[in-house]
Amino acid sequence: MVGYPDAQVLDITGPLEVFARSSRWLFDHGLASTDDRYSIELVAKAPGPLRTSGGLALHVSRTWHDLIDEDIDTLLVTGGVGYVAAMQDLELLNWLREQAGRVPRLGSICTGALVLGAAGLLEGRPATTHWAYCERLSRQCPTAQVDSDALYLRAGNVYTSAGVTAGMDMALGMIEEDWGRTVALAVAQELVMFLRRPGGQSQFSRLLQAQQADDTLGRLELWILEHLDEHGLSVDRLADRAGMSARHFARRFNERFGTTPAAYVRRARVERARKRFEDGATRMKQVARECGFPDEQAMSRAFRDALGITPFEYRRRFVG
Repeated sequence: MVGYPDAQVLDITGPLEVFARSSRWLFDHGLASTDDRYSIELVAKAPGPLRTSGGLALHVSRTWHDLIDEDIDTLLVTGGVGYVAAMQDLELLNWLREQAGRVPRLGSICTGALVLGAAGLLEGRPATTHWAYCERLSRQCPTAQVDSDALYLRAGNVYTSAGVTAGMDMALGMIEEDWGRTVALAVAQELVMFLRRPGGQSQFSRLLQAQQADDTLGRLELWILEHLDEHGLSVDRLADRAGMSARHFARRFNERFGTTPAAYVRRARVERARKRFEDGATRMKQVARECGFPDEQAMSRAFRDALGITPFEYRRRFVG
């Protein structure tokens, strides 16, 4: 993990704990002969105490210069308010560019994506970051396909994750790549986490932003989120409500939210249904109706597309 002053402490310790816990689990269950299957390390520009944004200091034994001749399997860049200074550290950016062609996996947590972007490593790639910084990342990397909904994304050997705890979800995804779903699920259960947390942050942020936005599309977004149970949230109906032609509305909506109106409504309905299950709902038909799906089958298809599992599997695995 590459750190810098005023990094977010959980961006660092969260993903590293996932790898450390995985090593212990593999050893305890006879799948590895030692308990250091993943050897974790925090590096920075200088050794010694590394101040994090919350006031805690983490100890750095070696600098990233010391790794120049070492084989690194996974190189992660932390996020945190110190990312602005890190983006201007030409020495760090040059080192990251050199490593990008050498390491099997290069990733970022939260605003660490902007550091990767400053190094030119996200151009032309799907990427994500903390929802509050997605627009900034889009401006910084105009050819990157920034997805404000994703918890984490993989584009070749480059990974980016959303804010803070999403870095742990990304680390679990890497464990699944290395050791399979059974191991990743077991580690997730030990850490009292979801194996593949299906979002929620993006929906939460969208609702906050919709409440705060005092313009036509912002007010329309809030209206959509408050009327997901209604059928017929078509482009024509939404365009009419926004006072625009359907074609102009679809273009403006895509520019604003990075997706089509239909895809936005579909994902919002999945998030509403997911929340209903977490709140204890058990009747599939009723949840489908409350969230605006025409039937249970349509809800199931939407869940599989968005989350990779059916509503039944989601409820069984994550709700209990």
